[in-house]
Order: sequence, then C-alpha cells, then structure tokens
Amino acid sequence: MSIVHPLTHGQEAQWFLHELAPQSGVYNTGIAVRVLSAVDVPALRQAVAGLGARHEMLRSRYAEADGRPVRVESPDGPVRLTEREHPGAADEDFHTAVRSALNAPFSLREEVPFRIVLLTRGPEDAALVVAGHHISTDAVSNTLLLRDLLQIYRELTDGTPAALRPITAGYGDHVDKERRLLESGRGAAMKQYWSGVSLGSTPAALPTDHTRPATQAFAGDTLRVTVAPEATDAVRQFAAALEVTPYAVLLGLFQSVLHRHTRQPDFAIGVPTTTRLSSRMRDVVGNFMNTVVMRSAFHPRSTFREAVLAADEQLKLGMEAARYPFSLLARTAGTPRAAGRSPLYQITFNMLATAHLDAALQPVLDTTRPEHVTRHAGLLLGPCHVPQQEGQLDLAVDVLQGADAMALDFRYDTHLYEPATVLRLAQHFLRAIDVATGNPDSRIATARLWDPAEVRRPPGRGNGATRVNVTPAHV
Repeated sequence: MSIVHPLTHGQEAQWFLHELAPQSGVYNTGIAVRVLSAVDVPALRQAVAGLGARHEMLRSRYAEADGRPVRVESPDGPVRLTEREHPGAADEDFHTAVRSALNAPFSLREEVPFRIVLLTRGPEDAALVVAGHHISTDAVSNTLLLRDLLQIYRELTDGTPAALRPITAGYGDHVDKERRLLESGRGAAMKQYWSGVSLGSTPAALPTDHTRPATQAFAGDTLRVTVAPEATDAVRQFAAALEVTPYAVLLGLFQSVLHRHTRQPDFAIGVPTTTRLSSRMRDVVGNFMNTVVMRSAFHPRSTFREAVLAADEQLKLGMEAARYPFSLLARTAGTPRAAGRSPLYQITFNMLATAHLDAALQPVLDTTRPEHVTRHAGLLLGPCHVPQQEGQLDLAVDVLQGADAMALDFRYDTHLYEPATVLRLAQHFLRAIDVATGNPDSRIATARLWDPAEVRRPPGRGNGATRVNVTPAHV
C-alpha cells in the first residue's frame, strides 16, 4: 500500500524547476568513486536492495494531488543496481560514461529518482555511481547512501556486521517540523529578518560575454582551480587572527572580487546551507538544503579586513534563521516563477568538506587528491571528480576542503560566459587571497588583482591568463 506525503517548500521548488526542464539532469546530484579491485557483483546487487529497504526515499516517486506535488512512498523498493560494461574504454570515453550515469535526467512521476550504477571496463577497473535528483537528496544524503551501501556490501562479502544505526525518524518528520516553524512566532521572526535583508537588494550581476537567452538553457561547464598550500595556510592563519572561520574569510574575499568585477556597491549572492539540524535526522536521506541570501555593501575605502568581518557577521545572523525556506520568500520577490531564475541571487558560494560521517570514507571522497587509493569495505577505492549541477545559475563557486589541500570549482552558464572569463575571475580570487592575507587593511578598490596586461581590458571579458594551477573537470 502506498503512502502519500506532503513536501517541504524546497521540494516543491525542485518539482517546479523539474517541470520547466524535465529532460535536463541539471538538478541531479551524487557521488562517484573509482573501484580498482574485483567487485562481487551479486553481493553488490543484494546490498543495493538492502539500501532500498533501509531508506524511504529510495522507495518514493512524485505525483500531483489536488494541484500540489506530493511524494508517494511504495512498499517495494524499485531501485536496483544498474550494470554497464565498457571493456577497454579510453579514459575520456569512460569519464563521459560516468558523467552520463550521474547526470542523465529522471522522470519524477514515473520512477524513483535515484540510480546506483556500476560501470566496468576491466576486471579490476570500475566506477560506482550513486546519483539522485535534488528533490530527494543532498550532498550529505549522498554520502549516507554510499556509507550504508559499502557497509552492507562488506557484511555480505566478509561477514563483518554493518554498523548501521537504526533510523528513528522519517523525512516526513522534517516536513512537519518546517510546517510548525512557519506557523510559529519564531518562523515569523525569521521571515521578517530575511525580508529585511532582501528588501531593495539586487543580485550580483557579473558582466556577461553573451546576451542572456530569453529562456534558461541549463547548459554549463566547470573550471577547477587548486589553491596553493601556502595560500591555504594563509587563509587559516588570517581566520585565526580575526577569530572567524576560514569560510568567512573566503566568502568576504569572494564578495570583494565580485564588487570589483560588477562595480555594484550593494548586491546579494546565495549561500547554500543545511537544515539538517536535529540529531534524529542524521541518518535520514532527503533534501535538507536551503540557500540563504548574503548581502554585501562596499564603499571606496572598504578594506579586506572589513569585508571578512562583515561576511562573518552575515553568516552568524543568517545561520540563526537558516531554517526559513527561501523558496517561499522568493515567491513574493516580484519575479515571475515561470522565468525559472531566482529573483534574489544568480551567484552562489559554498564550502564543502569531505565526509565526516565515516572517517574511512574521507580519503575516498577527497577529490583534491585524485591519485589517492585506500582500502574500504574490502575494495580498493579512490576519489572520482564528476562535475554536476552545471548551468543552474550564472555562477556557482564551491570550495572543496580536503585533508591537506583546497580546490575551487567554478560552475558557470556556458550561454553567458566564455571559459577565459571564468578563469580570469578565478585568478583574481586567488590574487585577492594573497593580497588580503598579506595586508588585511588593503583597500579593495585599489588592490592590484589584475595583471598589467589586463589593465586595458574591462573586467569580466575574455582573453584569460594562465598563471594558475588548473585541472580539468574530469573524473
């Protein structure tokens, strides 16, 4: 017997976006890992079945009831292991196949929006992909699924009991909690706070290389740059000196670079955050992501120190109200929903850490060290960088903090920007790190972020430079 569940406001927004572009995988999210040892495929099939029995989202599809989207949970878990053979495939072809496994679109009405795929090109050469639509999952949930899958697989192959905690809550509890929040005085206060932040705000708008299409194309690409170890250390030392987090440092510096590129004295960007704030939800798979607005204000004498401290203050205040669903606030912002674009931001900045749910998974998921291989659950596993969610926004910057390195992924709309433009923006961000950590009281307006050869060109236009450690966005 099927059970019908209401959705969070964030899930409803995901449903609406899917309806705008049902043939796009731009809202897929997931994890891929390299497998450099033989796989017991029958055991892996059985482990996937056990995963579907454990997590309700892997038994849920979506429909409409009384004009609103709902989640329909069925007792039978239709998620099964998909096996694809690519014997002897060249690296580029195999990478393309892995990306396709993660990014191929889902039909939310007709299938459970998850897939687990084993792609094999040799006896000890494969990739394992765990993918889902954002309406049902998020980055932490993807890690939970991989963790549980490997623990069940290990139990099936060598008898080691899977150390899986009982799941004592369901995603429906999260939906109910959001409803109660919105009906409470606390929810009203959060709405008032965010309404104040958003009132009169303008999204940060980088100059584009091409005219914006009338309808969003959901086409994108990813540029990854590596932050030098000495710059990473300098960020941590700067943060300690100001008694803020490294994320506040990087956010403030990114906002400073946007100010230089856009020449906007006042603008807003989005900062993804989590609403997974209860210990009861720690093992629940679902969409617990909310994107909140961070607003910047600059004047001609603003310094990097001031920008970082302002970012820290924004983060502290914003996180106190982070549970308010921003999709609900965006509906009243005056931009038609059919546009498919947020009226509050078109640029986001996020910081991701490698898995903390399972220490053994950390090296497996640390894509800043693609060469690293470790044994886990009886398999030799390594990180596998798969670009995803490209083209959702004008620009989305993810900071990936590994064990001993840091990388930046710049995901951008290819209908708006040339690769050289994004590369130069990344260079200026790295340069801002050097300038700010060396002299925090430097004025942002006059800091030398441009190379001399760029001085005659306006910011945000092509002809990028090359003096940065750039890695291709391949697995």
